[in-house]
Amino acid sequence: MTRPRSRASAGLPPITPDQVVDAAVRLTVRDGLEGWSIRQLAAELGVGAAVVYHHVGDRQKVTMAVTERVIAQVPVPGADLAWREWFGALLADVRKVAMHYHGIARQMVLLGPVVPSAREIIDEGVGVLKAAGFGDESATVYSYLVNTAFNLIAVEDDRNSRPEARLEHARMLADLADEPGNPGLAAMGEWLRERSADMGKLRAYDAEFYRYCVERALDGAQARLTAIRRRRRG
Repeated sequence: MTRPRSRASAGLPPITPDQVVDAAVRLTVRDGLEGWSIRQLAAELGVGAAVVYHHVGDRQKVTMAVTERVIAQVPVPGADLAWREWFGALLADVRKVAMHYHGIARQMVLLGPVVPSAREIIDEGVGVLKAAGFGDESATVYSYLVNTAFNLIAVEDDRNSRPEARLEHARMLADLADEPGNPGLAAMGEWLRERSADMGKLRAYDAEFYRYCVERALDGAQARLTAIRRRRRG
């Protein structure tokens, strides 16, 4: 059996760490963060798996590099914004970015802010909350707001990975509108009936629901800030 030629003998430049991560990002867009293996990544690059291990490391390290690359795309809002506007802008952009990379939101929920770009956002976000008056609760409030966002995105992301199953489930729930003697279920079914017609409508509903939940989370943080201020005055 003839062994495959090396890149050098084929006249090709050597693979770089950035190229490995670039390829892993492409596979994540196509198949999701958990949808590819190191062997598939190596095939995408036209090299052996040992090249990936040499330049970046095992799958966990490649996954972390992909997560860093994605989270780095989230713009940090301007420091001139009030705390509520700052987080409103941040969490809107988090969804815009994360929804392009299936599995990234779940990765952030499970592992937390372990990539450098997330740490930068934390530094800014906690600072904004401290300046607003949240004091010792600033880190907790930050975690509450960001985890709320990533959990919502992770659920939406998982649902959208199986569109036919999601449509069928939504239609089953919509049928509850015809349930006699169950006004709560009927109201939920009626609410879903129009939204369950196709994936486009469901995804528009997801965006609407995400904005609603983020606003209510911000309302909760605002109520807590009011209580903190009252406690300090009293």
